[in-house]
Amino acid sequence: MSKKNQYTVQKFYGLPVENDGSGGYQLKTGADGQAKIHTWRTGKHTKGKYHHPGQLLLTENNLMVMIVAAEPMAFKDRHSEVPCQRFLSVEASADLLTTGQQIFKQQVTS
Repeated sequence: MSKKNQYTVQKFYGLPVENDGSGGYQLKTGADGQAKIHTWRTGKHTKGKYHHPGQLLLTENNLMVMIVAAEPMAFKDRHSEVPCQRFLSVEASADLLTTGQQIFKQQVTS
């Protein structure tokens, strides 16, 4: 692929979230009661722009995810991650972001 067809790729670490019924968000837990970090990347057709951790994104399966960390990704490695559909303009609360970043440190950086 020529350089002109390449785009900037970022890898995002995030936690699935759901509405809490009062206008906020809460972590979506699995059958074991734990929230797990998953990864996504920007794709050629991803809508919107990434601004900062705590921002929500929508996956291609319409799952809402709170971004807890982001890092650059090599264009050639992009097929190892699933692309996200769009970045949303809403954010999770600061408390939820702090909790998410603690989970990220436990699961990914250790």
